[in-house]
Amino acid sequence: MYNETGLKSAEVLETVAEPAVTAIDLACIGFGPGGISLAAAYSDWRDVQPQGASVPSLRFIERRPGPAWQPGLLIRGADLNHHFLRDFATPRDPRSRFTFACYLKETGRLFQFGHLGGRVSRVEWNDYVVWTARHFDPLVRYGLAVRSIAPAAMRNGAPNLIELELDDGSRMAARNLVVSTGQFPRVPEPFRPHLGPRMFHSAGFLDRISAFDRAAPLKICVLGSGQSAGETLLWLYDHFPNAQLTSVHRGLPFRLVDIGHFSNEVFFPDQVPYFHALSPEKRRMAAQEYHLTNFSAVDIDISQGLYWRMYEDRVLGTTRAEVIARHAASEIEPVGEGFRIRFVDGLSGAERMVDADIVVLCTGYHEPAFPPLLEPLREWIVTDSSGGPEVALDYRVRTASGFGPALYLNGVTERTHGASDASSLSMTALKAQTILESFLTNRNR
Repeated sequence: MYNETGLKSAEVLETVAEPAVTAIDLACIGFGPGGISLAAAYSDWRDVQPQGASVPSLRFIERRPGPAWQPGLLIRGADLNHHFLRDFATPRDPRSRFTFACYLKETGRLFQFGHLGGRVSRVEWNDYVVWTARHFDPLVRYGLAVRSIAPAAMRNGAPNLIELELDDGSRMAARNLVVSTGQFPRVPEPFRPHLGPRMFHSAGFLDRISAFDRAAPLKICVLGSGQSAGETLLWLYDHFPNAQLTSVHRGLPFRLVDIGHFSNEVFFPDQVPYFHALSPEKRRMAAQEYHLTNFSAVDIDISQGLYWRMYEDRVLGTTRAEVIARHAASEIEPVGEGFRIRFVDGLSGAERMVDADIVVLCTGYHEPAFPPLLEPLREWIVTDSSGGPEVALDYRVRTASGFGPALYLNGVTERTHGASDASSLSMTALKAQTILESFLTNRNR
């Protein structure tokens, strides 16, 4: 029996430690770009199945209350370092109803968008994310985090199901699992003990900064050299006119992003099997090569905008912002409601003290070698020399003999699949297709 969403009616199975739970064929933790692309691929596949065909059940769990894309950085006027054709469906099937072009047509902005030369704002991309995600509301449980997972339905010492415990106390069992939680905000060690309302990662920038009076003479320190740091500094320049801004960089400040046609082919599909076939050491070398295509660099418009404002300040005889290069934080001391930070020049050893009422950490994101959610299954997961799971080209985690469920990593495999998984949206649609095809193939065996 199948319901109107195409989901198989719940089948009840027994676990070892618990009474009956509901079994889903494929559960996906996270409903960001990776999960949305998987839902789109699943929906397009389901639409072409003959009536009465066996359709696997699918569910997504998303901790946010609704669909969103980087809500803390939806800065007006900021654009996306990403071509709009590399959306949730076009690379997989341009005829899909979930493409960005279809979104523009449905919202009545197709011709107007054409006048912008292909640039997509963060605000519009978020709207596309919401538009696409809303097609799949019956498949998603929003506002719930996965508290833990556990092996279930043990047979011959290995699980045939994975049980998910959600933070509302409910449970779900899955025959197969996709981890699509994305990367985690990177917070350098000296700053971790001081995180709070006045020291925070840029992932929550707009929410956090809204608590402060824009007219106040605040001292704001922004750490980082990438696009988010540049956009944040530019936004503060325009919205906090009385603030003193300090921009601190471990290396050279605000280098331009590598937009070379040839170097950016590193995001093309044929680069994934090439990168995957390399040894862990060679992969690290390759990652260094593509670093400036996606990390620690800014667009030309951000660089020009910041430099123009700072130069104009000099013309007017004011100094609202200072850029400090080659300095890393060595010590942080709470002072009143703010902080005093000691920075050390990595080359000369010279020290600088910076006082700040607010510290914004635009320090990027990181991907743990071993996904924390999979820790309860570690004994069945084959690891490589880095300590992370061995991940096949189809994004399936290699597991011990007898382990029943298929485990997939979606969007957290930069170390095994390269630049296309490095906080990039370029391969999102094709990754979803690969995972879905692998799941369907293995399901029918």
